[in-house]
Amino acid sequence: MAETAPRVSVIIPNWNGAEHLPECLDSLEQQSFRDFEVVLVDNGSSDRSLSLVERDYRWVRIIRNGANLGFSAAVNAGIRATVAEYVVLLNNDTRADTAWLENLVRAMDATGEASFAACRMLRYDPPHRIDSAGDRFSLLRGGGVNIGAGEPAEDHQQPSWVFGACAGAALYRRSLFDDIGLFDEDFFLVFEDVDLSLRARVAGHSCLYVPDAIVYHKRGASTDVQSVTVASRSFRNFVWVAGKNLPLPLLMLWGLGLILRAVIELLGTIFAPLRRLLPAGRDGTSDASRAPEPPRWPRRLSPLLSALGEALRTLPAKRREVAALRRVGSLALLPWLLRPARALKDQDSS
Repeated sequence: MAETAPRVSVIIPNWNGAEHLPECLDSLEQQSFRDFEVVLVDNGSSDRSLSLVERDYRWVRIIRNGANLGFSAAVNAGIRATVAEYVVLLNNDTRADTAWLENLVRAMDATGEASFAACRMLRYDPPHRIDSAGDRFSLLRGGGVNIGAGEPAEDHQQPSWVFGACAGAALYRRSLFDDIGLFDEDFFLVFEDVDLSLRARVAGHSCLYVPDAIVYHKRGASTDVQSVTVASRSFRNFVWVAGKNLPLPLLMLWGLGLILRAVIELLGTIFAPLRRLLPAGRDGTSDASRAPEPPRWPRRLSPLLSALGEALRTLPAKRREVAALRRVGSLALLPWLLRPARALKDQDSS
């Protein structure tokens, strides 16, 4: 690895990741591409993360935040502390293929119109189904979606233009951050990469999908997705992503879809008890004899409403912050929302 002026800075945000770090760092030490540095940004870990890295991985530069400031603040600290042409973000619960960095850098060097790149992220456990082949922003679902999630590992083998990249393993030109800014630190965790991808897309930047840049990811290992706190924060961030970045016509369409989905879920919850009155099923048991599943959303309603209130209060200021970056209108952006991946030969990548 280069000791000075590396071409690539690999930034790993960490919070109590001692269980995962050795495999992640070992895979980086074995990379065929050597002109890179590794920066571990620690968010106040209370486990043995730091002592482990200091003892066994002396070539890793450590930045200590001293407290858990969230994903965005951690990676931003790493970006600010480095000068490399390429910034690579990598989750601590990953294992990179030996040629991962080599293939990423080669693809970006050959594709000057790409501002950032998505990897082929595979799930860690066999049969290694796809975790992400890039990201999309779905008006139907209202937020970010991993392209190809759950599909066989052999799918999505062709390089392509995609809407955006999952920041669990992605490469960014430093010039992109110079243009559109860093990750929004208010997000703390969840959807901050979708926010950046959408901000980049409406600013006219393009994302390249590099299928031979392979990373294995222990999905969910570093985030408690069942936490009410995570759920409410996710909902707040979900509103921020669209509200900040979408041109007004698409934002209105997104809002109508959000209202429709909320009404459908509410009606489903209200009428769920009627299922117990239905006739017996094929197995001879009636719905009434089965223990009813408690509805999920009433328990979370109060924190979700609080999160919505916070999102709406702060949204006007956030929208103004990115107004000048909105260079792509609804008619140009809509095709990317409807078809988020397309062949490289397609010249309309903006």
